[in-house]
Amino acid sequence: MAQENLPSRITLEKICAALDVTLSQFFQEGNSENLTKKQKEVLGIWNDLNANEQETVMSMLRGLRK
Repeated sequence: MAQENLPSRITLEKICAALDVTLSQFFQEGNSENLTKKQKEVLGIWNDLNANEQETVMSMLRGLRK
């Protein structure tokens, strides 16, 4: 069941692109100095969303891409 909530690599790459961070920065533990205040806020909010809410956010972000 837990696997159902894991994002695919493609989804992770899109999240990273939206946040302007690398995959390495995204998964960096205990050291978030490289993230801006806004990026930290977005990640905090993201972590509180369920899978459906995350997909809604991703759809919104994709729609903003030009």
